[in-house]
Amino acid sequence: MFGLVTKRELDQLRADLVKDVRDGKALQEELAYEWAKWFNKFRSLYAMLLKREKSAADSGDEPASEAPEAPSAPPSLVGMRRRLRGF
Repeated sequence: MFGLVTKRELDQLRADLVKDVRDGKALQEELAYEWAKWFNKFRSLYAMLLKREKSAADSGDEPASEAPEAPSAPPSLVGMRRRLRGF
């Protein structure tokens, strides 16, 4: 462990470290690109939803995707007991 280290070994270690740093920088740039791409997707989706909501509010109509409420079935006795117990 504490023996003599040759210049060749030091040069190899230095080359390995330089390669690792370059690979890390390349990965960082790739991640930044991917992050920007996803951010732009969500930004455009959010803008589209805001535009749709604003146009629905301006026209005074409710969104067409909402269905009229149907009467729901009465809760079962088992479900009521579980809710009372807390699970």
